[in-house]
Amino acid sequence: MKIMQKYNKIDTLKIVGSLFSALSEPISDCPENAEDIEFEMVDKTSLSCRFFLADQNAPTLLYFHDSMEQRNKYNVIAKNYNQFNINFLLTSYRGIGKNSGNPGIASMMEDADSIFHETNLLIQNKKLKGALFVMGTSLGCACAIDIAYNYGDFIKGIIIESGFCDTGPFLTGLGLDITQMGFTEDDGFKNREKMEEIKLPTFILHGSRDTLVPPAQAETLQAVSGARNKQFHIIPGADRGTMIEVGGDLYYQTMKSFVDTVSGVNTWRQRRRKQQKTGPQFHEKN
Repeated sequence: MKIMQKYNKIDTLKIVGSLFSALSEPISDCPENAEDIEFEMVDKTSLSCRFFLADQNAPTLLYFHDSMEQRNKYNVIAKNYNQFNINFLLTSYRGIGKNSGNPGIASMMEDADSIFHETNLLIQNKKLKGALFVMGTSLGCACAIDIAYNYGDFIKGIIIESGFCDTGPFLTGLGLDITQMGFTEDDGFKNREKMEEIKLPTFILHGSRDTLVPPAQAETLQAVSGARNKQFHIIPGADRGTMIEVGGDLYYQTMKSFVDTVSGVNTWRQRRRKQQKTGPQFHEKN
């Protein structure tokens, strides 16, 4: 059953201003290897999302980015995902770039729901055949977890990067005094309760030096996860903003391994079938 939530305690100007501090950044022109797609929300607000196609048969990653980081950097990140044969759909928030409206917590969660439905229409229209995964970084993890919780039957797996289990410690890490708000965890995103119910294959990764969201929060997410197939990785020396920089190619390789394994690509059964079709391989001797 869907958890009914109200975000009155955290949907305030002070908190929203802290969470969406990077939204004033001008959005770069769309790269040649991508296209900007307008998704319509329930209230007819239009959000511009950016789609990077690797292959029609490749898995697609629906990605909710860190609201406090510059969105333009994902042009390079998405290209790297494409090189590992993963389609990459970068979502967006209200008030960013050409998007109308103002950012907010309740609207963000409602928009995530609409974006998921629009993504499925995009997959149908483009005749994409690969599996769909959802991923969220930092605040974006709340969107990804909510989608996996509500639409688990339509998603192959969930990936959480620099994610938090409890909302209180996350807000405290931003320097906010939650005691003055009369805040309790019932007023937050309820990531813990949702993760307990999510059975999808789950991949959680975190930086060992993350000060906004300590690794213990990610460890708790892993512990409470209801998934039988779940992986947890700590990147030594990385903080919230340097996960890919520190992880390098290994970051993408590990992500690719998870996606392929869950999708049933390059499993030992498939390798065996391929070998049976092609016959034994011989190496030339000098």
